[in-house]
Amino acid sequence: MSRTWVGWDPTLSPKANFAQNRGVWALGRRVHKVKIATYSYNSEVAMVVKLDRKGGKIEFDEFPDLEGGRTKFALRGKVLGPGDADYDALIGTTVDSFRNPVTYPLRPLDTPRTCGCGCGEEVADSRDFLPGHDQRAVHERIAQEWGTTLGFIEWFDATYGAPGETDLEAAS
Repeated sequence: MSRTWVGWDPTLSPKANFAQNRGVWALGRRVHKVKIATYSYNSEVAMVVKLDRKGGKIEFDEFPDLEGGRTKFALRGKVLGPGDADYDALIGTTVDSFRNPVTYPLRPLDTPRTCGCGCGEEVADSRDFLPGHDQRAVHERIAQEWGTTLGFIEWFDATYGAPGETDLEAAS
């Protein structure tokens, strides 16, 4: 993307920060289900972006991974501001400290939710699980039905075939 820096600069406008931080990301299929992305800084939502869509899918620019890995993507969208319902609901809200500062809210923002693992704890608006609870829930269910992760993988491959394509190829 020919950028000279990445990260968040609080002295710049949200549009300038988006230009620097809209990519380069590895994106999976579920990104096409979302309408907005949030960018966080110091564990707070600092920017809300309405993603550009065409034909039911988000639009993005593709960049080959220079290290030979997965293709990476840069989001396209409009930076939202005061008066927009998504902006007003999300800006300044606290987010979990996790490695990806960009999140894609999938659910209505005004619906209180509990962790998807079944622990009963409340989760942040854009999250389905508390940190680490998704993995714990998956492994508990795998152990209950297949005994081990390897048992699950062998069952899955026998039932559905071994994975042979990337997430974005399958979504196309």
